[in-house]
Amino acid sequence: MKNFNIKVGVLGIVLSLGTFYSCQQEDELLNEELSSGKEVALEDEYAAKGTCDPNEFKLIDAISGTDYNDAVSTQIDDRSCSFDYRQSSYGSSFNWGGYRLRASNNQPGKLQVRMERSTRQTNYANGKYIDLSGTVRILNAGLVNGPYAPNDLRDKNGTYIAQVKGKHTNLRTDLNESRDPAIVLFIAKPKRFNNGTGSVIRDSNGKIKEFVIYAELVRKRGGSSNSGRRLIKITTVKRNRDFNVNIRTEFYNSGSTKRQRVRVNINGVAKTFEISVQNTAGQSAEPTEMRIRMGAYRCVGGGAEILWKDDLSVSRN
Repeated sequence: MKNFNIKVGVLGIVLSLGTFYSCQQEDELLNEELSSGKEVALEDEYAAKGTCDPNEFKLIDAISGTDYNDAVSTQIDDRSCSFDYRQSSYGSSFNWGGYRLRASNNQPGKLQVRMERSTRQTNYANGKYIDLSGTVRILNAGLVNGPYAPNDLRDKNGTYIAQVKGKHTNLRTDLNESRDPAIVLFIAKPKRFNNGTGSVIRDSNGKIKEFVIYAELVRKRGGSSNSGRRLIKITTVKRNRDFNVNIRTEFYNSGSTKRQRVRVNINGVAKTFEISVQNTAGQSAEPTEMRIRMGAYRCVGGGAEILWKDDLSVSRN
């Protein structure tokens, strides 16, 4: 009887641990197994109220009531066309803001679709900074399966999860420099075989297995494409798993030169990027303004869905 009781006790502990582990797994894995009917209902409920013109900037209220990502802004630049910003627990124990894009919303000759929020701008002053921190999960990012390597600017795979904007002096619009240029963008690309030029790597359920996150850094202010930017690998994250994002952009004086840098820590990998003090013509270009945008931006193929947790925070001075 004593041995029987011991065995029963051990079995109870094992079952309890199994239940605990199962609950942990459910907490880690977002519930995407919605019935098709419920999924359609959700999409109808969150039908896009954006402009449906990727070139038209028009801020709208992100959501009525409690806004999980309002630390950045209560308004959203929604040019996603198919979807609206969505809030849900997604089957987890946490609250998330969902940013969803569809590649079919891209229009020929237009800019990329997006669903983003922006911090307030900060004008240049020595020592000024903006710091954004949060927890992110990636369910999907734009997938093209093109022929180019992932560190080639011609590769159209991926979706930007955040970007640092930075205006400058000596703007050369005659050289197609943007009036609202990005200086560092953070793009998540589906991981692929053959060093990134093969087919996407999928799990046993057919889902994209991992995403590789790159920083897209300007070579000179206002730069674009392969000649004006370069891609720097930061880290690899698992699909549907938490990873931390911390982005800090700073102004500082180096002697008599006004400078800007971006410090980033994504998934525990830290990097610092010093921003060029030249425009695309090689002329002196000083930083004048900065801000950070987050959410989801660009989806050339397929669909994208980026989740930002309700722990999002912004600090500045």
